[in-house]
Amino acid sequence: MEKKKKIDIRYGVVAFLVIGIMFSYTVLPRPVLEQDENKSWHIIWEGTLAEAAEADPGSGNSGILEVFIINHTATPDTAYAENTSATLEGWCTANNLGYASADDSNIDIAHSTSFDIVVRVRGNQTHCYRTDKFFHTDLRVRITSSDLSIGADTEATCVVTHNDSSDDFIHCNFYEDNSGSGFTISKDSTNEIDNIKFEAYY
Repeated sequence: MEKKKKIDIRYGVVAFLVIGIMFSYTVLPRPVLEQDENKSWHIIWEGTLAEAAEADPGSGNSGILEVFIINHTATPDTAYAENTSATLEGWCTANNLGYASADDSNIDIAHSTSFDIVVRVRGNQTHCYRTDKFFHTDLRVRITSSDLSIGADTEATCVVTHNDSSDDFIHCNFYEDNSGSGFTISKDSTNEIDNIKFEAYY
């Protein structure tokens, strides 16, 4: 009686699975989380400290709201989470410092007081809103000041002060604190902030 030959299909199944997996990696489309290839950084506003003081982005527009020469703090990420301009202005005044608003672009500050530079901005949905929420990483402020030894286009650190997807805007404070040491000026010196850039990635 002739013996029946057994056919071992294990290797065939394994080969089929391997080919199937390779096919899925090479043919089937892969999910893409975010298509950023058409996005780039755009300058929303650029100018000097004096020009920033006079800047008015207008209701609902992205732009610089105010620039503070504010008392240096060891906890900037906490301190600069403050969302009320009047409070920040009060901190400046209390420490013989100042802020650049529409009526004060030439700031007299105490030469013995250590300070940080804080740029308060607003970003709208056009510039930093994706699908259903705001992204503060789509905004940046860069500062240049040869007098204060701030290199060309030094990127300031962002602290989000208001982010609510039900609103039409996000508020952020960007600070430069001289690598945690704060800035000081000598008596009777004049120090310029040469350039401030507010940019958005869209």
